[in-house]
Amino acid sequence: MASAHLDRKTASLVDQVVALTARSVDRLRPVLRELELSEPAGNLLWSVDPEAEPAPLRQLAEHLHCDPSNVTLLAARLEERGLAERRPHPHDGRVRTLVLTEAGRAARARLVEQAEATSPFAALTDAEQQALHDLLTKALSSQTTR
Repeated sequence: MASAHLDRKTASLVDQVVALTARSVDRLRPVLRELELSEPAGNLLWSVDPEAEPAPLRQLAEHLHCDPSNVTLLAARLEERGLAERRPHPHDGRVRTLVLTEAGRAARARLVEQAEATSPFAALTDAEQQALHDLLTKALSSQTTR
């Protein structure tokens, strides 16, 4: 009986995460329209940290859980819009990275600003957000399966 309870609890958690993701994406749609970006292009733009060392396209694909060819196509669209540039990796010229332009940094900042302003997480205290962050980090790093 305990196993059935755990399975229901897990299913409920998955349902909550899916609903939370849908709500978060829904609240970003107005800015995505304003920026004339598709959701996948917005996800890629969001994933490029302008303060970090440029990430290889393959690493971005892994982060987005998609095929590298999809990231290449999305990167080309961001490049056409003047939001990003594909460049050789600073330590390995054979590897391509994606770097935001000034316009891309501004667009990403707009997405982050909208997410922060409308996030369902705004209802949580700083301590609750930290606790949830820690729990989600633990869950996402877990390699165990039942």
